[in-house]
Amino acid sequence: MRAEEHPAVIDSPPRTLAAWIQDARRKLADGAFAPADLDALAALLGRGSRQRLLYLHTREPSVTSAVIAMVEHDPAAAPRELSPFQDEWPYDSVLAAMRDGWQVIHFPNQLSPFDDCDTDLAGYEFVLQKLEHAR
Repeated sequence: MRAEEHPAVIDSPPRTLAAWIQDARRKLADGAFAPADLDALAALLGRGSRQRLLYLHTREPSVTSAVIAMVEHDPAAAPRELSPFQDEWPYDSVLAAMRDGWQVIHFPNQLSPFDDCDTDLAGYEFVLQKLEHAR
């Protein structure tokens, strides 16, 4: 039976492009791919995404260095500035944030014209992003 001869079964829409592709491959193999599946793809792509930014300041210009300050910017929430004097950070290093899905989009200048003792509280700034589907 060809796909156009029967109505498409509406499953719950896939949440990711990878899931949609996997589902589409299965439907193609079964001969069940239909125009409604393309509509689901258009809806998936049309959701858009939002960018969250995370500024991490570290003691040294290494991704394994300790975090000394942090600011998170989420377009759906107010900026969240965390005190440099708090006991615990959500991430203890840039590497820990990367393991949680954050992507580094800016590394600190490692050829800084100042001595380490001049960095004081600011430290070395890494900028990370997370792209998420807008809901």
